[in-house]
Amino acid sequence: MKKLYLVDIEGTIVKDKSFVPIEGAIDWINSFDSSLHQFVLLSNNTTHKPEDLLEVLKNVGFDIKPENLITCMSAALKWLQKKDINSCFVIGSSQLKAYLNENKIKTPSDNMVEAVLVGLDSSLDYQKLKVAVNALVKNNATFLALHANRLYKDEIGELSPSVGAVVKALEYSSQKRAKIFGKPKPAIFREALRRFEVKPKDCIMISDDPLSDLRGAKKLGMKTVFVTSGKYKDKNILKSLNKRFQPDWIHRSVKEIRIL
Repeated sequence: MKKLYLVDIEGTIVKDKSFVPIEGAIDWINSFDSSLHQFVLLSNNTTHKPEDLLEVLKNVGFDIKPENLITCMSAALKWLQKKDINSCFVIGSSQLKAYLNENKIKTPSDNMVEAVLVGLDSSLDYQKLKVAVNALVKNNATFLALHANRLYKDEIGELSPSVGAVVKALEYSSQKRAKIFGKPKPAIFREALRRFEVKPKDCIMISDDPLSDLRGAKKLGMKTVFVTSGKYKDKNILKSLNKRFQPDWIHRSVKEIRIL
């Protein structure tokens, strides 16, 4: 039976948002023989349109086709289109706004919107939080988030608060829970299962984030691999995880992982 390898990007095959490949990762990805096993990159990236992210990865040497990439951004767009939501106040990158605009979803800067969508915003300020709260509380806008990660590594490799920190602040202020599209929520994993027609027992999730990515995969019955090439450099982070969510394997990088 073919295995499907679900692979995180930042901290797993590239170092951070600089997209410098981790040593050995290009050869490891490019060694996949689709007649034997398959892979898909599952990304919580909110700063690049899916097609741009694909080009960035191809330009640094990864042999990746469109079917090998699923992002939280594309998952959110599908949901917005299904629900006929035509306007969002976006806390996020200019690329996220452009992606929505290209797909006929308006992104005004006021609170008169149908939804609030939160991604990574390195220029976040109090005014944006204020507009978002007014949209959620006064106008009863739908609350959406591309993911809820706690930390990420920025372009210079420093740890920074991620999307989840903003989501928690807005949830507290608005008393609304956000619908989350990225890992560790099941929707993005299930999209991979549908696309490659496999069952969770035939999947292996690989990531540098055991608290989010691997925990979400474990809940669905997948095997997991924790790599210490990203934001967590040792096994101590695993002490905060329940025994049932512990990774099946631990490696320093993907190049140590044998494709079964």
